[in-house]
Amino acid sequence: MHHRANALLAGVGFLILSCAQKSIAPTSFSPAYKSMLEPSEVSLVKSCAVASSVVAKNGLPGSVVGKRTLEGGAVAPQPISLTGDPTGWVRSAAREIFRQSGVRTTTAGAPVVTLSLYQVLINENVHVNAGYDARVVIDATVLDGQGRTCWSERKTGTAQNYGHHGSAEAYRETVDHALDRALMSVAADGGFQEALCTRCSK
Repeated sequence: MHHRANALLAGVGFLILSCAQKSIAPTSFSPAYKSMLEPSEVSLVKSCAVASSVVAKNGLPGSVVGKRTLEGGAVAPQPISLTGDPTGWVRSAAREIFRQSGVRTTTAGAPVVTLSLYQVLINENVHVNAGYDARVVIDATVLDGQGRTCWSERKTGTAQNYGHHGSAEAYRETVDHALDRALMSVAADGGFQEALCTRCSK
């Protein structure tokens, strides 16, 4: 019986090793925003927190945003690139996160919110399937009617995921969740809400 159990365990181990990915290649994905926040992650703002508009900007230094690493280090890490429209991605996310948190963004005469995408980082650890870790950093600024800065902060969101290796959907879900958390951190910031509530008058 003992020998049979050992043989079974050895067979399972061989099956896992035979299913493990043997090589990886460079890959890319384009963002397609979908809100990933759980209800418990949503922070509601003061009712007086209003903006006239939200301006999104892409401040990424290039298209490479991460790397794929084969577990065990048998081959060199390979790059992950972000294609498409990062600015539109941030704009869509901001519209949804501010809606969820209660920030009104079409009030005439209110301050302008600018959101600059400073960093997107996603790492994929490949074995049989893959683990994903992402970080998104946003530079958020509130401007008064004369374009003067009355509040500015850098906010970071992180997320983890697990799924099939090289999955564009997994890349998107992971960076979407990280972006959601960065933007919700903006909305929840007391200084951000104060700037919107006072219309930058303090």
